[in-house]
Amino acid sequence: MEFVKLAGPFGTIFIMFALGLNLTLNDFTTLIKKPNNLIVGLFCQLLILPFIGLILVKIYPMRQEYQLGVFLLLTLPSAVMSNYATKLVNGNVALSIVLTSFCALTSFITIPLFLKLFSIFIFAGNFKLNLLLFSIKMFLFISLPVILGVYLRYKFPKYTKDKTFALDKAALYIFLFIIMYAIYTERMNLAGYFEDTGAISFVIVCLVLSIVYLITQIFVEDSDSRRTIRIEGLLQNGAMGIVVGGQIFSEVIYITPIAIYALIQYIILMFYIGNISIKKTKKKSESLF
Repeated sequence: MEFVKLAGPFGTIFIMFALGLNLTLNDFTTLIKKPNNLIVGLFCQLLILPFIGLILVKIYPMRQEYQLGVFLLLTLPSAVMSNYATKLVNGNVALSIVLTSFCALTSFITIPLFLKLFSIFIFAGNFKLNLLLFSIKMFLFISLPVILGVYLRYKFPKYTKDKTFALDKAALYIFLFIIMYAIYTERMNLAGYFEDTGAISFVIVCLVLSIVYLITQIFVEDSDSRRTIRIEGLLQNGAMGIVVGGQIFSEVIYITPIAIYALIQYIILMFYIGNISIKKTKKKSESLF
């Protein structure tokens, strides 16, 4: 936990900087001209997911510490991996990058605000949050690096474009390292954590995918954007959640649901990607005959 507190913010800064380098003004302006998919994606990420978290902590029996972990999880922006996963399923990559970047940029407002509301109306324990101080920290190691990445991409497009792929890979490795190290340090307690929060993590996955699937089926026309928004909803930024939780709490129990969900979401993602790949193979085979 101490390592996450000390080194985690620096890893998160690099991850967010690499994310910002992927966003071009052209991506943003293209989506603004036809904003329906962007609006639906933001609606799911910024409103539907926290609402799911609110309902779960009210009706699902769990310890107060887990309640906070679950709620924090569902207020996070999507993971950096969502952009790669979107490429694998031939989704709308520009939409994925803009959604991830926008939610990361605004997280210094949204996450502290949601946590403050949670501390007032839901959490009955001794959870105290200095909203201004926490927002400043969030801005410095999450939002500001994204802004810097976007600015450098705009200012030096040729140079940054050549470096983006290498930085993306490095960001992915750092992201996985933070998750795996946090899990490794608690490896002796991992079985107990799965017993305590494994079930609620599967419930979250099922609810998120079901509700986001329904919304995208109704309000999004093209299948590429539907896949993108579903992946954005599924993949929560576990590394950021562990770092943010580490900045607030001294006990690892609060971020247990985030670590367990981070493992489960990638198992579900592999099945999702595999299912789409099988469907594509079948269509190609049928077209040949």
